[in-house]
Amino acid sequence: MKKRLLDDFTPVSEAAWKQKIQMDLKGADYNQTLVTPTPDGINIKPIYHSDSAVNIDTPSRGTQNNDWYISQKIYCGNARAANKKALNVLSRGAEGVLLDIPNPDIDLEVLLKDLPEVGLQVHPRFLDLDFLKKLHGFKPKAYVHLDIIHQLAATGNWFINQKSDRTHYANFLKSFQGYFSNITVNTSTYQQAGATVTQELAYFAAHLNEYLNHYCDNTKEHDKDIYDAFLPDRQAGAKAEMVTERSRSKRINIDTTIGSNYFMEIAKYRAYRILTKTLGNAYGIKDLGCYITATPSLRNKSLLDYNVNLLRTTTECMSAVLGGADTVHNLAYDAFFNKENEFGDRIARNQLLILKEEAYLNKVANAADGTYYINALTKELTEKALEIFKSIEKAGGFVQSLFEGTIQRKVKESDTAERDRLKKGEKTLVGVNKFPNAEAPLQKEYEILPFQKIEPRKTLIQPILFKRLAEDVEIEQMPK
Repeated sequence: MKKRLLDDFTPVSEAAWKQKIQMDLKGADYNQTLVTPTPDGINIKPIYHSDSAVNIDTPSRGTQNNDWYISQKIYCGNARAANKKALNVLSRGAEGVLLDIPNPDIDLEVLLKDLPEVGLQVHPRFLDLDFLKKLHGFKPKAYVHLDIIHQLAATGNWFINQKSDRTHYANFLKSFQGYFSNITVNTSTYQQAGATVTQELAYFAAHLNEYLNHYCDNTKEHDKDIYDAFLPDRQAGAKAEMVTERSRSKRINIDTTIGSNYFMEIAKYRAYRILTKTLGNAYGIKDLGCYITATPSLRNKSLLDYNVNLLRTTTECMSAVLGGADTVHNLAYDAFFNKENEFGDRIARNQLLILKEEAYLNKVANAADGTYYINALTKELTEKALEIFKSIEKAGGFVQSLFEGTIQRKVKESDTAERDRLKKGEKTLVGVNKFPNAEAPLQKEYEILPFQKIEPRKTLIQPILFKRLAEDVEIEQMPK
């Protein structure tokens, strides 16, 4: 047998490593010196070793060949212009498009002309079953992303009212076969408003549980056909021990934004799948699958030295891919202060193309598997998220907690704490509170108002609003 290089080295145990570390510390406290606490209540250790490795089973992607797809978001205010742009980006590297539709009056025949059968995500900002039936007639293989609870959390109001929204949502789920109509959980508002990763995951679990409890409780007679649609399709020949995404009629859509903590975000996306599976099992839905769409968050983006936003979005997209996101649509570096433009869109798309075609991040499935550090993070995030989830359920559930203001208060507390750390220099935003670029001053005006704007309106609950971390610093430095 050929001798391996590692055979010449004696394995070092975790205890031996810790002993060596203690010697090198020369009396300094190990926990205070080398263990880093996070806002999520997780203590990051200096070493992670096979002796205490965490074994965790993370479900794989639901896509064919465990691949991930490059998409681009398109605002569909004008059908003809949106169609032209969609065809353009699909010919220049995008593998799908996310259609953001503001109203049901848009001409679908014009909007969808020559677009492919698959790879279309449709995000209507309204709940209109007639519109969806018309859309289904044109593109039955599109994925519609509708989330009535997100509507409540983000705007403070239902689309119509709670009873009507729930009834229409049930009809939406029952009226269409396949992935055209899935339960969607949009967590972007929580993350961008300042929720910690554990809070984001916990609110996802509580958010999803509201839907499963209302539509997929097999002890209730109503809407049992919705419940059955999430079960493996026995007619498709799927065995109980080999359930796949393709062997069931429905799954869970998860729309997310990507935070800045690289390894934590990888673990977060793995935890999303574990939590989905865990909740599904609780309702008797074995190995409930999900489809995760990810885009970089606006929270840490800045007008100050704005080219650094390119670096931020690159690492964020990379963490989502390694964590197992199915579709990634990038955020242009100037998306929050310039109108849509060819340069920003092309650079954002090419960032993803480089990750896929030149960094080969589509060649290895579940690349993070077996990583001691990421496995440990995934386990801790999942456990801590479940603890928060259980407390929400004891308080009456997620919607009830929104009406009582509990969720809003907790997010606000996390947001305030992070802003304090930024102000004190304990949190770094390159180009903002560290290493500023004096040669990149702020402008007096931008094409889009880059700061939080609150429009007074009557709401049922206090909406969860997001504000970029750098806004206060930017406003102080704005030229008079």
